[in-house]
Amino acid sequence: MSETIMGVTISPWTVRYVPYQAIVDRVVGDAGPMATRALPRVPGLRLLFDESDAKNPIQEVNDLGRRVAEHFGLPYSAEVRGLLGFYMADAEGAPVGMPQPVRDRIQETADRLRGM
Repeated sequence: MSETIMGVTISPWTVRYVPYQAIVDRVVGDAGPMATRALPRVPGLRLLFDESDAKNPIQEVNDLGRRVAEHFGLPYSAEVRGLLGFYMADAEGAPVGMPQPVRDRIQETADRLRGM
């Protein structure tokens, strides 16, 4: 997999553009298991998260990431925990490059939601 395939991570405070493999390493690390969900308001956009974080009350709640994911079509969830990754995938689910307009929409959405 190419290091040039970029995606986005969202913590409770930051939005970062990083290579796809860094998203997997940072979001899932060793713990796993990795889970993904389609975000239907942008064709091909996927959410990546660590299922063990999602169910762990010790993990910090990521309200910003949850609200951005919901904006792009994730069904409502009372809380989302841990670092979240956003990436583009082809029809088979393989990561592909994220177009600049999608990156910009994610950043603008996070900035707007942070200001609320």
